[in-house]
Amino acid sequence: MKRRDTGFILVEALIIVTVLLALLAMLAANQRSAMRETQDRLRQRRAESAARSAVNYVFSTLQNANANTVTTKDDWYTLGDSGNQEFDMTDATFRVQVIDANSKLNINVATAAELQSLLVDQTMIDSLLDWRETSTTPRANGAKDSYYLALDTPYSAKLAAFSTLSELLLVKGWTAQKLYTVQTDVIQSTITQQDTNNKSLALIEYLTVDGGAPNTRANGATRLNLGARGVNVNQLVQLGMTQAQATQIFNRIPFTSFQQLFGVPGINTLVQQRLLDAVTFSTANRVTGKVNINTAPTWVLQTLPGVTVDIANAIVAQQSTGFTALSQLATLSGITTNNAGRIADNFVIGSDTWTIRAYGESGGIGTAIEATVLLTNGKLQIQKWDRLNGIGIPTWWNWEEQPTSTTTVGTGQ
Repeated sequence: MKRRDTGFILVEALIIVTVLLALLAMLAANQRSAMRETQDRLRQRRAESAARSAVNYVFSTLQNANANTVTTKDDWYTLGDSGNQEFDMTDATFRVQVIDANSKLNINVATAAELQSLLVDQTMIDSLLDWRETSTTPRANGAKDSYYLALDTPYSAKLAAFSTLSELLLVKGWTAQKLYTVQTDVIQSTITQQDTNNKSLALIEYLTVDGGAPNTRANGATRLNLGARGVNVNQLVQLGMTQAQATQIFNRIPFTSFQQLFGVPGINTLVQQRLLDAVTFSTANRVTGKVNINTAPTWVLQTLPGVTVDIANAIVAQQSTGFTALSQLATLSGITTNNAGRIADNFVIGSDTWTIRAYGESGGIGTAIEATVLLTNGKLQIQKWDRLNGIGIPTWWNWEEQPTSTTTVGTGQ
């Protein structure tokens, strides 16, 4: 009996020891898991802080920008080497790229013809136009409320301007795959589909919903508004044209575009150049929806009316020294008195809006941010701040997988 009792006690003791060891192992595993979670949260905060540091780093440079004339020779343009330079903060790193919002095609004003040049089908074009326009009647391949309200998760068409590019994912025919990834089976297009490093472009790299520029001359002076009868013949003569030329223009005011203005008889290349630098067709202080001729890449230039591959290449070649006045457009090869107005209507030489792409990383954990900033009266303001979901650097940014250089910028917090 004593031996049996002793045996039972030993078994019970072994069971208790086994249970205790299992509990200790569980506690240890839970503790390790908790420690990893704590460390990951710390790394995440450091990565977020590093990304914010990248935005602040850009701010200090953009504060000195001249919105009247923005070129690829400005200090902001080379910051971060288009995302390929790494900045080491000891316990975190960041990479950054600055993009002129006016260097892309604005989908809030893009025409059907401009959209047609992109790698999109007619459903996507019609639906985009239907989404932003107030009419309640859809185009043949488009969609209005009758389509969206019948979806499993119903919503209404916006019938107003796009606020973000991600809003396109609400539009019929537009998907994340079509917007953010490089398409291998696409509609044929004549526009360039690779960037300057021969990397294939996702559709999002052509597009923006932001951008604007001061409605002024290159030196900041006020432009003459030919969109209403607020000028006189003498003001036009002071631009350097003859009395007859000035009178011809004055008698046909108001104008809505350079293309219409340059249709006035007797307007030669020299007069066109002077008008390009000095006049506007709006009382607005700010011009929106136009492309900065100084910063737009080849693949965006080719989407614009009248801009052939040769003209786009001529523009990009001039960007190395910069357009200091819109009149320089008229001197490029391929630009004539007949097409100068149509092409010039697409362009400005300045910008007041930039997109900052920032990626912070700590211990293998990263945070990607896109911030839109606006320069108004010499003061830089954040318009939008978007923390991007996903792991690692967004593929459509087209950054090198590994940085090409590293710079120490101080100790992280």
